[in-house]
Amino acid sequence: MNFPKPIITREHGSWAVLFVPMLIGVVYAGSFSINILLLACSALGIFLSYAPIHSVLREFSGISQGNEKVRASIIWAIIYVFAGILFIIPLFLQGYYHLIAFAVLGATSFFGNYFLTIKIQKSIVSDLIAIAGLTLSAPSAYYIATGLFDVNGAVLWILNFLFFGCSVFYVHMKIKVSALKKDRLPLREKLTLGKLNILYHLFVVSVVIILSLYHYTPLTATLAFVPMFVHAIYGTMNLSGSIKFKKLGILLLAQSILFGVVLVFVWS
Repeated sequence: MNFPKPIITREHGSWAVLFVPMLIGVVYAGSFSINILLLACSALGIFLSYAPIHSVLREFSGISQGNEKVRASIIWAIIYVFAGILFIIPLFLQGYYHLIAFAVLGATSFFGNYFLTIKIQKSIVSDLIAIAGLTLSAPSAYYIATGLFDVNGAVLWILNFLFFGCSVFYVHMKIKVSALKKDRLPLREKLTLGKLNILYHLFVVSVVIILSLYHYTPLTATLAFVPMFVHAIYGTMNLSGSIKFKKLGILLLAQSILFGVVLVFVWS
C-alpha cells in the first residue's frame, strides 16, 4: 500500500493571510522566543488540515470524493491535526490558556466556511469568514509574545482582517469581470461591477481613522492601507476582460508584505 502524497491547500494566498499577521503580531510585541516557533508550527499543522478535513466532510455530506482521495485525506488530516496539537501542548503547560478562545474562534471560522462552500465553491462571505479565522494568528502571536490578552490584540486582528478583506472584494470583482469576457467596459459598467469593492475600501479607511481618533492606533496607521486603496480604485477604473490571476496573486502578496512593514513601522 503506497503512502499518499501530502495534501496541500491550493489557496496559495491563504499562506500570506496566516503568516503575515503572525509576523506583525510578533514584531509589534517586540519579543521573540521559542514559544513563537511552537505557535507557528501548531498553526501550520491546523492550517494544513483544512483541505483534507474538507474532503472528508464532503464525503460524509454525500458529495463523493473518491475512495483514494478520502483515504489520503483521512491520513493527512490525522497527521496535520496531531502536529497542531503536539506543538501547542507546551504552551498550555506554560499557562497560555487563552489559546482556547482562539481555537474556538478558529474552529467556528473553519466550519462556517465549510457549510457555506458545500454548494457554492467560493463567495465573498465564505472568504471573509476564512480570513477572520486565519488572521487570528496576529492576536495569538501577540498574546504568546507578551502574555497579554487585551485590546491591543483585538485591534491587531481588526486591522489585519480589514486589510485582507480588501483582497476578497477585489478578486471577486475581477472574477465577475472575467466571466463577462469583454475586452472593454464603459465607465458606468466598471463602477457597477466595482461598487462593492470601492465601498468596502472606503469603509476600511473610515474604521482605521475612527480607531485612531479613539487612540487605539496612530493616525499614520492609515498609511499601511494606502497602497491597497489606490490599487483598488485604479483597478476598478481600468477594468477589462484581460485578467492574469497569477500576476494578480503576486501583486496582492507584495501588498500584504508592504502592509505588514508599514503598519509595524508606524505603530512601533
